Parts: sequence; C-alpha cells; structure tokens
Amino acid sequence: MVMMTIIGMVISWLPLGYQQGGLDESEERREQLGPDEPTLEERCSTITFEDMFEYTRAIFNVQISSDWNSADIQAVAWVNGTLADDVRQSLDEYIAQIYPSGDDGWISTDEREGVRAIASECIQYTITRMGMRDGSPHRGGEGTDWKNVSWTEDEVLVEEWNLVPPRHSESRECSGLGSSSDCFEVPVYPDNDRDCDSDLDPSSGSDECRLMLWLNATLTISNINDPSQFTLAYNASNMSGAEYHITFPVTEGLRLDMWEECEGRDVQAELDDFAGVAPLRGSCIGDGSSSYSLIENEDTSLTYSFYPNMPQWPIGEDIFADFTTAPIPVDEPPVWTENAPSDGAWIPRGNSGPQIVANWDQIQNWFEDEAGVSNLNLNCRGDSDLEISYSARKLSMDIPEAGTGQLVCEAIDNAGQSSGNRTWNIGVPFEISTSSTDLSDPHPVTISPAEGWPDFYVEIGFSSTFSESDYHSSPYLIQDSGITENIPVVGIVPGPAYVSVKISGSNVNDIQAIFDLGIEKGSIAPVLTVNSEGWDGNSWTMSGQFSDPDGEEVNFVLKIDGSSIGSVSVSGNTWSTPPIDFSVWSEGIHLVEVQACDESNLCTNEQRNVNNSKLFAEPELESEQPKDNSSVLPSMGLLGLIIASSAALIYSGRRD
Repeated sequence: MVMMTIIGMVISWLPLGYQQGGLDESEERREQLGPDEPTLEERCSTITFEDMFEYTRAIFNVQISSDWNSADIQAVAWVNGTLADDVRQSLDEYIAQIYPSGDDGWISTDEREGVRAIASECIQYTITRMGMRDGSPHRGGEGTDWKNVSWTEDEVLVEEWNLVPPRHSESRECSGLGSSSDCFEVPVYPDNDRDCDSDLDPSSGSDECRLMLWLNATLTISNINDPSQFTLAYNASNMSGAEYHITFPVTEGLRLDMWEECEGRDVQAELDDFAGVAPLRGSCIGDGSSSYSLIENEDTSLTYSFYPNMPQWPIGEDIFADFTTAPIPVDEPPVWTENAPSDGAWIPRGNSGPQIVANWDQIQNWFEDEAGVSNLNLNCRGDSDLEISYSARKLSMDIPEAGTGQLVCEAIDNAGQSSGNRTWNIGVPFEISTSSTDLSDPHPVTISPAEGWPDFYVEIGFSSTFSESDYHSSPYLIQDSGITENIPVVGIVPGPAYVSVKISGSNVNDIQAIFDLGIEKGSIAPVLTVNSEGWDGNSWTMSGQFSDPDGEEVNFVLKIDGSSIGSVSVSGNTWSTPPIDFSVWSEGIHLVEVQACDESNLCTNEQRNVNNSKLFAEPELESEQPKDNSSVLPSMGLLGLIIASSAALIYSGRRD
C-alpha cells in the first residue's frame, strides 16, 4: 500500500526526538538499523519511487547535461481521492515506531517531518528504472544492467503539500507526549463530508483531501562516452498515469532509430539475468499500454517523451528507444536468415492433425529487416485441405495423415517488399511401435518410414515424463525399410515409459517428439538386509542396509506386535532401529518388524521374534549346607592330646 512498503522498511532508522535535531555528523549514515538488520541502502535498493508513492498522475522532466554524465530531474505527482486517505493511514500506522502518538488514526505536523526525512534519504538508493548505454542497440539480458542510471547521493529532495491539511474541519491540537507547541493533527480518514479545507465551498467539487508531491534530484549516468549511438531503456512495470519528458543535449543528426514496447519483464533488481531473457531487437509486440512522442526544440535538441499507463497490475514491461546520428537506412526488403528452414526443406512432425507448426519465438528469427521483424507480415499459403493460417503470431496447419503438405511462406514489409518465397514439405516421417508394453532393458522399438521422405537419422530414448529423455541412443539411419532396435533404458522409474525421438538429416529440420506407446515399467520392492541384532542390557536393536532397484525413495516403519512404535533411523543406505527397552513390555515373545516401502508402495519386511523372558527370571537363592559333626567339633591339638593321654595314664594307675 503506497508508502507502507518503504515506511515499514526504514522507519526505525530515525531516532526518537528527530524533530529536535539532525543526525550526529559522526554517525555513519549507512550503519545497520539494528544488530541483525540490513542497512538503509540495502532496504531501499530493491524498490522504486512508485513503491514509495502510489500516485494518481505524475510528470517527470529530465534534462541531460551537456557532458552526458548526469541529468537534472524535476517531478510532480498528484495523489487524489481516497488514495490520499490510504497514504495517510499507512503513514500513521508505521510512524508509531518513531512517535508515541502514531497508529492512533490521526497524523500530525510533527509526524510529517519524519516522513519527509525518510523519503529524501531513501529515494537516493531506489531503482531509477532507467538505463543508458552507448554503442550497438541492446535489449538488456544476462550481464547487461539496463538499469544503470542511479540517483546522485545527497542531491534528492522530496516535498509534499497537504499531507496534513492546515484547514481541516476535524483538526485538533496534538495530544501526544513531547509534541511541539504548534503541532496539530487530522484524522487519516475524513468523515463523509471530506471537508479537508474549511475555507472552500463544498459545492465547488474540489478534492480538498488530495496530496501533491515534488521531487528535485540529480541522476548519475554512466556508459555514454559516444552519444552518436545509444539505447535508453526504461522498465515500466506496474506504472499508470505517468509521463516522462527527457531532453537530450544538442547533438547534430540525432534521431530515434527504433522504439519498442516489450512485455513480460519485471523491474525487480535481484534477478541475476536482470529480470528475464532479453528479447530480439525489433521482435517485441507491445500491448499498446505505452506510447511515445519526439519533439525537436528551438535549439535543435530533442525531447523524447513516453507515457506508460498499464490498465492492470502486476505486469512487467520494458520500453526501449534506440537513438543514432547515422543516416536513415535505405528501406530494403526483408531477408531470410540462416535460422529459417531452407527452401525445399522437409519439416517433420510427431503426429498428424491441426496444430501450431511455428510460434513467434521461432518466426522472429527467420527474418531481418531494418524496421524490425515485428513490423513484417508473414504470408503463408498452400492447398486448402491444409487449412493454413497465421494468427496471433502463430503459424498453424492441418498435418495430413499420409504423405506431406507443401507450405509456401514469405515476409512482406510496410512498403510491400517481399523476402521471396520458400517452400517446405511438412508431414509425419515415420510410424513408431513396440512389440511389448512391459518395459525391459534393453527394450525393442520399431521405426517404419513414411513413403516419399529422404533419408534421415533418429536417436531414441525413454523418459518417465512426457518430455525429452536425458539419454538417447546413437543415431540410426532410416532409409526405405524400417528398423527394430533394442534401446537401453536409463533412469526410468516405475510407471509409464514414454519414447523420446530426435530426428535430423540433410535438408531435414531437427525436431524432438514424444510418443506414448503404452509401455509401463513395473516396480521392484526394496532390498533389505540385516547386519546386526542383539541385546545391550534391557534394550534390543537391529540394523542393516537397504536399496531400491528402481531408485525410488524408501520409507521405513517399525512395528512391535503389529503396532507402529517409534521410527527407524536412516543414514545413506543404512538403517537402524532405536534401542527397544523390553523391560517395559510384558514377558514373552514379541514380533519386531521393520518394513521398507518405496514410492510405488511395494514393501519388504524383516521380522524377528524377540523373547524378553530372561529380563523377568527370579534370581536363585543359595541352598543351606548339611551339618558335619566332625567338622563342627573343635580339634584338640597336640597339647590337648598330651594332656588327655597323661590323664588316662593317671586314671589307669589309680585303678591298679
């Protein structure tokens, strides 16, 4: 929304209390807006003036300096009706990051000062949309920065009128903390009366709430060392209601050589090829949304004006203007180029019936003309049965089922001059078939030539999509009789297998065609191996390797007793289950299953019966040893034995 883009990007650059003073001169102006934020320059370098200010109408006057190194630009823009309300609302929403009073449905004179500072600082880094390069005419493209005109730093000034209408019927004093003494504010959306100027009579019908913007700046121009021949390019993507008036220095003999409106390329700067493939000079067919004029001034200088006015967005557009001091060339007839089919050429088609045989991308390369090929009229004719037509820059005809049709074409310029006729033979050069619809490697393919065609070569391959194969077999010569060749199969996934054929030959145009012969490739289930399995404490794991013969992606499922549990880890061509703690499972035998399925839903399983009973076994108690009296009584020892013997002798002597 209008200013939302730029304000949201750079609002935090302004410090609190900015209205009380400028930036410290010692502060680096391009410093980061935050520790991880891009610089102001980086933020603004991907947007345009129109991204900052969505205007109703704007006029840009550009005066190029006499040395062609710079240009002064003065612009005025009008923002009318409810579009002005949207601008104020966007500013109020984002100004809250600077002023506490922001995002309250009102916009103040204090907040306006912050907007002015942001706009002038940021514009100097934005995309100018313009490019100027001397030398041969160009149309941009890879390596050619056609937006090489830049704003000159510190020479950009933006002013506004009526952002905060001074006589608004609903104005009030600012109530925000820290507001200046003369601050007042107005609602971003006026009431139904839209009385933004109480001094005006409402019956006058004036748009009292409108805004106006002024831009004064300097542009830096590079790559104009010789102004005798140069291209001025302008990207008019998503522009309406604008007019540019560019006045060149007095240059004797300077004239406009070619002007083109080229559709399709966007203005965004980050694309490596500078927003699209460069069109062929003179081939652009514009939509008419842009126009131009050229005026010679009293001092003999030229003013080039153009008026981009796109009816709808988003859409990309380039406007190219080639200037030169060279004399106006003689109007010569258009000529055929080496890119066009030669006279008498044979043009093969993959099938018969009504079809487009050439589009503008091809036709624009068939001719050359000093006024550009887009100004040529292509005239093609042949037998009425062929139903030849040229409409919307496309050449169509009905290709016969048998034989060939003759097509005669020429290009005619605005002066009625002709390139001369070329006659071509167009038809289907062969029939193609196979003896089997089940794909094998190699697979047989039969080519049977159509009658009347000269010798030609074919290269044959297979593709899993209805597009050109990445691999084709060596060329096979097709003469009067057909051939059957066993074609290698490379990189085909299960499913339909299409036959890709390249055709070439002497005076035979090269083409590539795709054929659906109903061939199918069956799928083979993944191969799963187990390298290790076993216990580690209470946990059990299993791991191994896998592959898929068809090269399809393989997904794994881990199941225990039929229920999906956890996931299988995959690294390269190896797989492994997580450690399964069977101490938390019931005692007994459990079925562990690893299932591997490919994209064709063919699966391979590895199953193991895991008995966790050992984790639940009761530990055995130590048995009590039987008593042995001999071992229980203490030994008497030698001294005890002597004492006992002595006592016995004494006892024995007494008895005697």
